[in-house]
Amino acid sequence: MSRALLLFLDPASGLMHLVMSLLGHFVDHARAEIGDVLNRYLFSTVDTTVPGERALTANPTLQRLNLGCALMTDILVVGVIVVASLRGMFENSVQARYDLRVVMPRLIVAVALAHFSLLFMQLTIDLNNAMGHAAQSLGDQLSVDGMPWSASISAPAVDRLKVTQDVFHGLFAVALVIGVVVLALAYVVRTALLNVLVVTAPLAALLWVLPDTRSHARAWLRLFLVTVFMQAVQLIVLRVAIVEGFDHNGGLAEGLYAMATLYLMLKVPGALNTASHLETKVVTLSHHVEKSFQHLITRHPATRRKAA
Repeated sequence: MSRALLLFLDPASGLMHLVMSLLGHFVDHARAEIGDVLNRYLFSTVDTTVPGERALTANPTLQRLNLGCALMTDILVVGVIVVASLRGMFENSVQARYDLRVVMPRLIVAVALAHFSLLFMQLTIDLNNAMGHAAQSLGDQLSVDGMPWSASISAPAVDRLKVTQDVFHGLFAVALVIGVVVLALAYVVRTALLNVLVVTAPLAALLWVLPDTRSHARAWLRLFLVTVFMQAVQLIVLRVAIVEGFDHNGGLAEGLYAMATLYLMLKVPGALNTASHLETKVVTLSHHVEKSFQHLITRHPATRRKAA
């Protein structure tokens, strides 16, 4: 019986059949597209512009842009020297202590970091890839077809939904697909952000020199570390989820477990960012405590008599 005839003879059943067919069609097509994206982005950080496992920083375009920013940094070094010199001559403040005697060693290190930034960034990315590969080697090889959400949106599960016309499980499968799409989008954004960070690394190294801009350098470093290592942590979460997962029957319990896994994976970047901010606050607090003790010691009468 054709869909048009079924819709005419039994509108309710025909409409239900049409809705389930549309949901199944959506899940089937989305599953194939999502699988290709996750295969390319989820399991390692590489240059996605070419097939294979070429290093991210081996991309010629990124290398050229990074070199341009490094040359720009060399030009801006003159401005940093001028600012430090003028402060040392005319200002009487905390920043004035950062005259050329303090700035020059920092400038030398910043210029070296700027011109070797690709090497250091690739070492960090390689560490992330090694951690991710270690997480994958703790059990069966991870694949897109073996994810916690794979059974709930697999072809047999979709065919079963079409036959049973279970709208609830059909909507749940669509929700799973949307969650996996958000995960895939997060990894595409991560790759684009890493490209921007690779290009701007020389400028971030120069921002580390002066106290006025050092907070921006810390923010760049924090963003880079969170963006890189979120992948390794998410792969660890995924490995634990697969080991502790339900049987692959595509039921409601497994679907809920898959949603929980997706939720935890998407929360990883925010958790890492919060942890990095807490570390910065602890360091800042320790510096304040150290300065307070130094101030108390210098103001103590016995200390002043010894100094006299």
